[in-house]
Amino acid sequence: MSLDPQHATADDVRERAAIDRSVRYPVLFFFTSAAAWLFVATLLGFLSAVKLRVPTLWEGCEFITYGRLFPVHMNALLYGWAMQAGLGVMLWLTARLTRSECRNPVTLIAAGNVWNIAVALGVVAVWFGAGRSLPWLDFPGWVAPLLGLSYVLIVVWLFPMFHRARAGEIFVSELFLLGAAVWFPWIYFSANLVIGKGGSATMGAGANAWYMSNLMYFWFAPVALAATYYLIPKIAGRPIHSYVLARIGFWVLAVCAGWTGFQRFAGGPFPAWMPAVGGAAAIFALLAVLVTGWNFRETIKGREKLWEYSPSLRFTMFGALMFVIFAALNAFSSYFGVSKILQFSHFVVGLDTLAVYGFFSMTIFGAIYYIVPRLTGTEWPSGSLIRSHFWLSAYGIATVVVTMLVGGIAQGGAIQQWNLGFGRSVEIGNPWIVGRIVAWLLIAFSNLGFFYQLALMFLGRGRASDGPTLIHKKPGEAASAEAAAGLEPEGAGV
Repeated sequence: MSLDPQHATADDVRERAAIDRSVRYPVLFFFTSAAAWLFVATLLGFLSAVKLRVPTLWEGCEFITYGRLFPVHMNALLYGWAMQAGLGVMLWLTARLTRSECRNPVTLIAAGNVWNIAVALGVVAVWFGAGRSLPWLDFPGWVAPLLGLSYVLIVVWLFPMFHRARAGEIFVSELFLLGAAVWFPWIYFSANLVIGKGGSATMGAGANAWYMSNLMYFWFAPVALAATYYLIPKIAGRPIHSYVLARIGFWVLAVCAGWTGFQRFAGGPFPAWMPAVGGAAAIFALLAVLVTGWNFRETIKGREKLWEYSPSLRFTMFGALMFVIFAALNAFSSYFGVSKILQFSHFVVGLDTLAVYGFFSMTIFGAIYYIVPRLTGTEWPSGSLIRSHFWLSAYGIATVVVTMLVGGIAQGGAIQQWNLGFGRSVEIGNPWIVGRIVAWLLIAFSNLGFFYQLALMFLGRGRASDGPTLIHKKPGEAASAEAAAGLEPEGAGV
């Protein structure tokens, strides 16, 4: 198989087409299901922010309280949107990288339906007050076996693809995909086992914080980085700058990320060494992220103009930047002097949103914009809608993160004042919630357009190919992002 997509042979084209046909229906199923959940989650994010800003609104309805709206919003965002979209990306990337056709699409769709049913049951249970009040683990304990079983039934079919892969170098994207596939069951069942035992509430809170951090570093990050390591070389038309640095980034995350999480409880009811080790691990994870970001920067160096025209590269590079910012803020907030001020403030919500939406979701949008035309044989209907999706999402995530971080600092400073009650800190942080309301409204509008275009592609009503859908270019005006940017093609890696 040719290593240069600019000079692919007829056999290469046929092989890729056969691979895409084999995964078409399960991948599109995961993407469209995820997009529907995303729109629901963003609307719930807007409603929860409104309720937090105006607590007396709908005060006679127990189902419209912040204590129910916010966990429903976050769990729909995590398990309905993020993980389903990530599973679709994992499946397509694994098939392409290993050059293996998917032999069980019906099983994957059936398992995906089980996943959706489990998420729907969990969301309804939390909404009716049966949740566990544990961030990212709010679903009742009986939902865990359903989610775990469906996940295993989905990812277990990736391993035969790796086994059938042809001899040759293992790409770094494959390392990240394999890591994500096996790490999630470990962290998910471990956290649920500790919490489900009914031991001390302190240990349950610790396991919850450990799970949140490890879900970020052991599943969201590997899937997003696998997509980024695949997309940037493809679109830039050159191999990744350094495979050595890529592997260093992978192994540092693999070794250090599992120790993070307890830094959220600096000064809390745990032995002092546990938050200290968690903080040190977060700093080492930052080093891995910085190395990875520099690797991406050097790969695209000299070809940055592609960002203006390629939808996939624009979302992917923005997501990579958000990952660096998240890791830096996470390491910064791990210091005891900082953590004791911010750990009970809006800062924590801003940091979590930056991770899930700013980094992971924006990267996955880039992957979806690249993958779907190859599955459907049609192009995205509108470049202007893609541009609007990007800018509304970018402004939205920037608004929610900045307002929550700044509001969290103001709120945390008030908490530290011995002569001020906690209610005063709430009053100080309250005005900043307006930014959160505006942000989720912008994001909801952006995702409505995304869902509309994805639905058209799923129904086979995309644009007949006159060339790729590019930003700032009309269909057929440029044959590729390189041509639109006036750049000469270069040899690329796989």
